[in-house]
Amino acid sequence: MTKFDQQAYANLFARPFMPFTSLNDLIPTSPITNIWPIQNLLPTGLTLLSGESRSGKTSLALQLMLNVAQGMCSFASTDSNDSQPFTSARGRAFYLGLDHSLLRLHELRSRLLAAQPGTPPPNNLFFSNTWTPLTPTEGLHELQSWLTNSPDTRLLVIDNLASLRPLFKGNDRELLALLRRLAEQYNISILVLHTCKRSSSLTASVDHHLHLKRLPVSNYYHLDVLGSSLAPFSLTLHCPTSHIHFRHASLAESLALSTLSAHKALTPERLAILHLIHTCEHPLSPAQITAALGLDYTCVRQLLSKMVKANLLTTISHGYYTLHSFIKPLVPELLAQHPCQPKFEIAHILLSPDSEDTLTPESSNAAEFSPNDSANSAQTPTTLESQTRITHNLTPHSYTLLTPKSGNPHSNQPNAM
Repeated sequence: MTKFDQQAYANLFARPFMPFTSLNDLIPTSPITNIWPIQNLLPTGLTLLSGESRSGKTSLALQLMLNVAQGMCSFASTDSNDSQPFTSARGRAFYLGLDHSLLRLHELRSRLLAAQPGTPPPNNLFFSNTWTPLTPTEGLHELQSWLTNSPDTRLLVIDNLASLRPLFKGNDRELLALLRRLAEQYNISILVLHTCKRSSSLTASVDHHLHLKRLPVSNYYHLDVLGSSLAPFSLTLHCPTSHIHFRHASLAESLALSTLSAHKALTPERLAILHLIHTCEHPLSPAQITAALGLDYTCVRQLLSKMVKANLLTTISHGYYTLHSFIKPLVPELLAQHPCQPKFEIAHILLSPDSEDTLTPESSNAAEFSPNDSANSAQTPTTLESQTRITHNLTPHSYTLLTPKSGNPHSNQPNAM
């Protein structure tokens, strides 16, 4: 940037000259109104919304814009009547989506309004995906005109910094300094989206910083809030895929996310077992899981033991496994992210109600103390052949589990297994 250009930009949003003033005389001549667009979250000034690519930054920014345009609370649940700390000051909001085509803007509009079916769209929410170069006589002058003619403006969203760079001749720090002075002059909040890490050096050039991270269950997000006017805090949010509506995650959801975020919690074989048990909706034994998934019986036993220690599964009477209550709220959304799972038929996995299950306490005691079966009383449950017979069907990955009938426990066993 040339010396002439620097002076021109400096004069564009220059502060009025102020000499050194004593503390006693530092009294505003007129009341200074500092209206936050969203209380406790989005103050006036320049805010950077950072995150990795595809982390949900655009969706979150649109949600905040809609809350400001309608004067509604942010992150409130539809069924919650509690007081919310993130109340909005109703006003105009502008979205400069330089990174999006017109078709993409239409898609975002549909997802945004789908969260409020039957509600007419607000008339104080404006979109654009083009802008003139940011010079004192072009783009910056047009921004000034918009803000001057719209004194009730509360929020300007710029999506994103990379798409704004070609319109400005200076570097990123000079561009952010210019936007910071613009927000100060018109007492508005400017939210700039940028794909970067939480520790980006650009955070030193803004007033406030929001960092969004997508969690292992992709519909859940972690939002870190930092700023000069805010005490640091974090939020766990949920947003469905079908529409844009961020809300607070419940305590049960947060507990499930903590469990699922553990190291090696979501390996392919563990996901397959979670999918199997969730689909069957009944506790399953290691033998049934082995038959359905075609894995080694010993490996399945070891894997199930580790999943119990990781709070993914829990055991009920005599070695039957079901989903742990910690993760139950998130299992459907988790499995929706991993549709490629082994195929099986539930009818071929579950035992019929009137068949005798050799793993129940009654049948196991009968097998142990039956006088007709004293020669085999030393058999252990780890011998799969003595407990269950696996019959393959024509459908891939589908099996039938059969148990010995009462009476002669060897009458239904095959000659060779």
